[in-house]
Amino acid sequence: MTSRKLKGKISISSSLPSETIGEIFKKIDNQSTLYSCLFVNRFWCRSVVPILWARPNPPLYKTSSLKSLIESYVSCFNEDERRILFSNELTSGDDDALHLPSPLFEYATYLKELNYPVIRMAVRKCYKTLGNDKFSKQIKPRINGVDISRQDTIMKALCKLFIRSSSLDSMILNSHDDIPAVSIFTRGQSFFANLSKLVVLINHESTNTSSLIKKLPAICTGIRHLKVTLNVNDPIEAENLSTLIRAQQNLLTFELTGTAPRINPILSALESHATSLTLVKFNDINYQWASLEILGKCTNLRTIEFHSYDPKISHDSISTTVTGVSFSLRSLKLINQPPKVAAAVIKTGGSSLKNLWINTINTEVVQSILRSTTRIVHLYLDVADTLDINLDNYLQLINGLKLSHLRLSSINMKNLDALLIAMPKVLPSSLRHLEVEQEYSLPELGEFLSNCRVQFDELSLFPNAAIDTAYLTTILGFVKERKSLKYLHLNLSWEAGLVNGRFTRDMDKEIQKCIYTINLDLLRCDY
Repeated sequence: MTSRKLKGKISISSSLPSETIGEIFKKIDNQSTLYSCLFVNRFWCRSVVPILWARPNPPLYKTSSLKSLIESYVSCFNEDERRILFSNELTSGDDDALHLPSPLFEYATYLKELNYPVIRMAVRKCYKTLGNDKFSKQIKPRINGVDISRQDTIMKALCKLFIRSSSLDSMILNSHDDIPAVSIFTRGQSFFANLSKLVVLINHESTNTSSLIKKLPAICTGIRHLKVTLNVNDPIEAENLSTLIRAQQNLLTFELTGTAPRINPILSALESHATSLTLVKFNDINYQWASLEILGKCTNLRTIEFHSYDPKISHDSISTTVTGVSFSLRSLKLINQPPKVAAAVIKTGGSSLKNLWINTINTEVVQSILRSTTRIVHLYLDVADTLDINLDNYLQLINGLKLSHLRLSSINMKNLDALLIAMPKVLPSSLRHLEVEQEYSLPELGEFLSNCRVQFDELSLFPNAAIDTAYLTTILGFVKERKSLKYLHLNLSWEAGLVNGRFTRDMDKEIQKCIYTINLDLLRCDY
């Protein structure tokens, strides 16, 4: 029976156009599922291999995966790259080391994202285990005393392979893992021709990485998504990045993280993309609020995020600066902003704002929201963990908006529980999805569900503890009688080892893998 079913499924899939099957494979996020497709037939294998090798990201704790990645790439080396690899071992007339097994596929031709730190880590970690078989012995040096320089040699040969074979759409660089000679990269015009996303982390001086950033404007002008972490107080780095920004033709999104004080040239460079920028994120930077004037010139800006705040900035200067600045935002995220700052920025957001993330709530902030942006339908509230919390501000805000999606989180169970108990009286009838995260207690959640008269469809729970049988039984007891509730989403990040809630909330892909959805209509049929 099983084999008949399997044959039927394969015959159905083989009747689909090859383009359709290829598109289906591209929608599969799970690597293990894609890997299993390799063994169905040759067509599936040829379709899946380019997807698997487009963005190789093996688990760094799994040595066998790292070793397989590097050995597969080494097998694609041409004679020039093999001579680089074995430059310290070849003697006159000794070409045995150049004869490596031929690859099943030209894996490097499929590469679309070069995550240089991951490749460097793979070489660093798997290098210690090479030598277990004939092939690995060829990669590992046969001359005693060759250590870190050998790893650098492998990376140099790998980079030559990538630049010769690949055309990237994304690249990740980290100053901690400096690249080989810049000349290797600057020869690869086609290598950067389609580059649309660049992630750069600069935490300390790195000669070659800095030189590459300086040269990129001359060979790469199509970056649409740029993410920068800058933690060095070096004006040259800031100028190089600002030149890179100005050289791009159509920058859409920009993210800046770091403590470097010399960022004004970078912020000023954003003005050159006033008609294209749609998203800007600032994380932990010592920004000047005058930069809002620059962002205010970005006519298509739809998302702004501010994380953290420089306490040395005067509140009065902030209020003066934002006067006359206005946006037409769809999403605004304000994390760890003083109330006066948050209120001032919200006023600039425009009446089109639909998504708001905020963790600073007082009367001034609430009034600013309700007077300026009543179209908000998605509200994400971090409930304060202070002892003197004013619940009336939270209740007034929730009651004053026609929300369809409300997410509540807090590290203070008492405050979140108190809000849950009081919330049934103010919850808008438009609500369709409620999320509750981190510290809350089951009895209070049950009391809220019992008293709530709003007919929302979905409930998502992200407890700050593992979900055991007792927890699940209690939750199902709460929700099974709520006929309007269609889906219960349980986040099993704790069970997956992702135990730090505040960290994992930004790990969207990892969290999505941990979401377990219960169809409550089907569950009720069993009762």
